[in-house]
Amino acid sequence: MGLFNLSHQQVARLVSRTVYKNLYQDIVHKDGFGITDRFVRPEQTKAAMVDIYVPIPLNGRFRMRGAETNGLWANTRNLPDASNGQRRHVLSKRFTIDILKRYDENIAISEDEVEGVAATSLDEGFEQICREQIEQDIAINVNGYTFATQIYQFFMDSFSATPTAEEVTKAIELFAYDAADKSGALLSYKLANAKVSNGDSKLFAGFFPADARQAFIWDTTYLVYLSLPATNHAADIAAKMVAGGGMNAFTNEKKTVADFESGYVGWADGIPIYSVLQQIKDATWYYMGLNPANANDALTIQYLSQLSCLICPSNATIRGLRPTSFKTVDDPDVQGVIIQPKVNMGVRCLSGNSLKAVFSGAGFKDATTALASVTSIRAGIAGRLVLPNMDFDRDPAVNQLSVLTTTAAGTQSMTANGVPVV
Repeated sequence: MGLFNLSHQQVARLVSRTVYKNLYQDIVHKDGFGITDRFVRPEQTKAAMVDIYVPIPLNGRFRMRGAETNGLWANTRNLPDASNGQRRHVLSKRFTIDILKRYDENIAISEDEVEGVAATSLDEGFEQICREQIEQDIAINVNGYTFATQIYQFFMDSFSATPTAEEVTKAIELFAYDAADKSGALLSYKLANAKVSNGDSKLFAGFFPADARQAFIWDTTYLVYLSLPATNHAADIAAKMVAGGGMNAFTNEKKTVADFESGYVGWADGIPIYSVLQQIKDATWYYMGLNPANANDALTIQYLSQLSCLICPSNATIRGLRPTSFKTVDDPDVQGVIIQPKVNMGVRCLSGNSLKAVFSGAGFKDATTALASVTSIRAGIAGRLVLPNMDFDRDPAVNQLSVLTTTAAGTQSMTANGVPVV
C-alpha cells in the first residue's frame, strides 16, 4: 500500500492485507506469558507514572532462646514496633513505570483513496486498511521497546561494570552451530530455562511457574536446530506436534498452530516459543539508542544479533499500556480525512536477573570470547536506552518520604532526605 507518481499523476497502490500480515507481527508478548500488562487509564497517562508494589517477605530467622535479636540474621525492617511491641506488616518495594512513550503519528488519506474504485474491490475500505497498518506499526514499537527494556536490564543486572566469567556462566548458555549436533540447541534451551526456575531474590520470587514464561527466538537458524531432535528421532505424534505448532499428544486435540502473524512457532520444555521478526529487532536497536551507521554501535548490534533465545518470566516485566485509540477528523487542507492514533506506553523490567539467554556465533563460541562480547555489549549500551524508565537503581527507599523526578526528556534528579536535588 502506498502512493507513487506515474506520469506526474498520484496513484494509489493497494496491497492485499495478507501481505502485511506476513510482514508485521502482532503483540508477541501475551498477557501472562513473558510479561504482565497493566492497562492504564487516560488520567494515569497524564500523571506520567504508574507505581507497582512487590511484597517483601518477612525473612525471619531462628534465634537462641533468651537472645534479644536474631544476631546477624535480624531483619531490622520487620522488628517489633517500639510503641506497641507488634511486628510490622509485610513490606513492599515500589517500582515505578514512566508512561512517557506516546505514539501519535497522524496519517492523512485523500478522498480519492477513501472513495476510490479500487478500494471497493477489497473486503475493507482504504481507510480501514490504513488503521490496521498503524495498529501493526504500534505493535512493532511496543514489542521493540519491551525487548529493548528487557535486554538492557538483562545486561545491567546480570553483569557488573566489569563482567566476570562467573556472571556469564549464570546468565547465558552458549551454542555452537554444528550440522552433526542434533540436540545441542535443545540442551542449551533447556539449561537456560532451568536457570529461570531458580527464581530471583531481587523480586523475592522463589520460583517462576513454567506456565508463566515465554521463550523468544531471535535467530531462525537456532529455531531449526531446536526442532531437529523431534523431527529426526521422535515418534510420529511428536513430529506432528512440531509441524503443527502444538497438539495434545494423547487426544490429538489441536490447541494452536504455528502462526507467524502472532510470532507463535511452537512449544518446548513447558513454555511457548515465539519468533521475533526483523522489523521488531530493528525497533529494539533503535530504542536501545543504537545507530547502525555508527561503527561502535554496529559492533554492539552485531554481538546482540547473536542472541539466539531469550526466556522471560511474566512477573519480571510490567508494561503499562493504554489501548489503541483512533480519532478521524476532516483534513483541513484537502478533501479527505486524517487518522489520529494515540497510545501511551511504559515498560519496566523489574529485574534483569530473572531473564536468561542463549547466544551463538563467533562472538560466543567459548567462555573467553563470550566474556569479551558481553563486556563490549554492556559498555556499548550503558545509559543509551531511549526515554529511559525510572532509574532501576534509584527507586525511592521503602518507607521513606523520598521523591525521584523524571522529566519528559527522560532525565532524572536525585533526592536528599526526601527533597529533590535541582
